Amino acid sequence: MNPIQHFLQKPWLYLIIVLMGVSLKFYHLNHRLFWYDEICTIQHTSGIPLNKYSEFIPINEITSFSVYDSLLHLSTQNQTIGSQIKGLFSSTNLTPMHYPFLMIWYRIVGDNPIHYRLFSVFIFILVIPFLFLLARTLFESDLAGWITISLYAVSPMFQYYAQESRYMILMAFFLIVLNYLFLKVIQKNRLKWWIAYSLIGIMAMYTSVLSGIVLFGHFIYILIFNKELRKNYSISLFAILLVYLPWICSIFIHRNEIISSLAWHSYFFKNKFPWDPLIRQIMGFSRTFMFLTDMKPLAEIALQYKYQGNYVVILSDIVVFTLIISSIIYVFRKSSAKVSSFLALIFFPQFLFFYLTDIIRNSGGSALWRYHTIMYIALLLYMSFLISRKIASNRLFYLTLFLGLILTGLASIFTITKTRCLWISGSKCQSVIKSAKLISEADSPLIITDYSSLYGDNLGGFLEMLTECSSKNIDILRASPDIENVIEILDDKEYSEIYVVSASDELVRNLKLQFGERMDLLEVEIITQIWQINFK
Repeated sequence: MNPIQHFLQKPWLYLIIVLMGVSLKFYHLNHRLFWYDEICTIQHTSGIPLNKYSEFIPINEITSFSVYDSLLHLSTQNQTIGSQIKGLFSSTNLTPMHYPFLMIWYRIVGDNPIHYRLFSVFIFILVIPFLFLLARTLFESDLAGWITISLYAVSPMFQYYAQESRYMILMAFFLIVLNYLFLKVIQKNRLKWWIAYSLIGIMAMYTSVLSGIVLFGHFIYILIFNKELRKNYSISLFAILLVYLPWICSIFIHRNEIISSLAWHSYFFKNKFPWDPLIRQIMGFSRTFMFLTDMKPLAEIALQYKYQGNYVVILSDIVVFTLIISSIIYVFRKSSAKVSSFLALIFFPQFLFFYLTDIIRNSGGSALWRYHTIMYIALLLYMSFLISRKIASNRLFYLTLFLGLILTGLASIFTITKTRCLWISGSKCQSVIKSAKLISEADSPLIITDYSSLYGDNLGGFLEMLTECSSKNIDILRASPDIENVIEILDDKEYSEIYVVSASDELVRNLKLQFGERMDLLEVEIITQIWQINFK
């Protein structure tokens, strides 16, 4: 073994990369817009059903910013964990396990928006040892384990979700642990491993119903390679489904509500051709390792026959994409049937699931890469197998590729952390930021609203904008669309500006009738209109 090979077998290089990646999870953690879904995270953690939240705000009365702010600072609500869990499990939610952890977390760490993101960073760090164990056990190589966690630490996808207060990183944690425990039950076939596998399987299912795809893959693997374990696995699977049964019943009872909540998939993405969802998924592969621009050049070329960006980005995208496909082929060619089948049954069931459901629904779940956590894990493992085998064989070309992926990942992280509206609907995000900036610049503003937004008439979209406001000296009049005598409500009040924000067409018409020419539409480059009432 030459000195370079000997050095690459040591953990120091990889530990440095991991430490750099972990450190960057804290960089600009509070920079990106705390968007609507993250607001919903806090609301779900409270245990208060979303359709009940607005009941805490009086209608047709002026309230202060602090009343709304208290809805996002759960420590002010004086609820017990028991009452919060009871409220959570009485509502409809496909990812309920995320919120009990947050109920404990905010009581220890804090309940500002950034503290919910810190939970994702914490779980991101917890993933690292289990991902190492998974790769090392699967490939029987410490080097593969070190390379896997190095790629994970600088992965743009995992960077994004580690800085977001949603369930994706927690889901990744449970699925990585679940896959590791599956390898252990196959190797050891002992009761303690079966119990651990069943418990993590239950946690994974309650974290996301998509975890069922992994359980399906494990079941198929048992049928093919470990028929002697069919009975034990069936018992374990039965136990998982039995404990998950109450939520299955809840999903069935509220199926129309769930289908309605997912209808936006079809609104934003229409499939012109049967291969559209296929291309959307494939074009997302390279985002596991590279994200140098907010645009998706390969997807635009494949789906829209146009290209925006620079040739360095498109060339880099092609190189990474080619390397990913090569790693998948390499695993099938060079690894054992058990290893290649194990990875295939992590990766392809989800790939096919989203493709087929998109074809049936004419929707775009395949383009929503946040749902593809399972595939990101598999892609990391595919890549680490290829690179570790080549580096162990003294192929310096692949060492260069590995270091290139690390540098590209780091560059991608800086792209992500400096962008406020990455992957969130760009025009809407900018609209929220500009609206909040306008209101915050006023000395003592009043907002009139009925919470009308792109998400419908709900409080969450309005709280998204209030969270972005730097000023707290704001009063809010929550108005019904048919509110009367607004002039009388404002008669003894003094405000520097009065804005009509997140207002329905009905409310705007009503206010125009009451204020006439004193109500003007502001010329602000946003997608939602802001009106100002001159009441001095």
